[in-house]
Amino acid sequence: MPRAIKRSFTSRTIWYGAGLVAAGFARPVAAQTVPPEPPPAISVSARGEVQVAPDRARVQVGVETQAKTSAAAAAENNQKQAAVLKAIRALGIPQAQIRTLNYSVMPMQRYDDKLKRVVIDGYQVSNIVSVETEKLELAGQIIDAGLANGANRVAGLDFFVKDRAKAQEEALAQAVATARRQAEVAARAAGGQLGGLLEIMINDFERPDPRPMMAMAKTEMDAAGAPTEVSAGTSTVSVQVMTRWRFQNR
Repeated sequence: MPRAIKRSFTSRTIWYGAGLVAAGFARPVAAQTVPPEPPPAISVSARGEVQVAPDRARVQVGVETQAKTSAAAAAENNQKQAAVLKAIRALGIPQAQIRTLNYSVMPMQRYDDKLKRVVIDGYQVSNIVSVETEKLELAGQIIDAGLANGANRVAGLDFFVKDRAKAQEEALAQAVATARRQAEVAARAAGGQLGGLLEIMINDFERPDPRPMMAMAKTEMDAAGAPTEVSAGTSTVSVQVMTRWRFQNR
């Protein structure tokens, strides 16, 4: 009897397994999804530029002093810078349009061959202020007022447009129109026609770099005896776009 029971159990187990295999073969195979091919396209990049007249001037002027101690260099710098700021405000520049751009105290170091080490000969203090005005004709006067009252460094002069939104929009429209025109030419040359816009990317609006000016000493200005002449010129607002257009066969 024990042997008959064992055979019966084994028979049922084999039959159940076969049923699973049969059921497995009976299941339908899921169809794989094939992604659609992207439509044929033409990619074009273009740039739009608009010339605008600046309506703001920014002058960076300052004082650099040197002394044996940092305290002495700072005291002399403070005295000269106070005279510079007073002269600039006398031109009608409000205090709100004058801000400190950089202030630094640095040791003047050199290597001593006898001592075989770096020694400090003194300290240099630099104080640079940025002056902004909507009166472009004052840019040269700000420089002259600073140099005549103790300033010995002109770090930069920049003419710019305060509100660039309109010029940026014009440059953007110009860039997109140029991209479309070039894409249409390419489509016709390829034997088709241009379809709708698929994608567009707009680069950051470019801004003109500040116009650096070499440092001038007060004695040089006195020797020249003439006011500083500056010209605002024009500023360029530039926008670049990357576009992708649908290509349609005729």
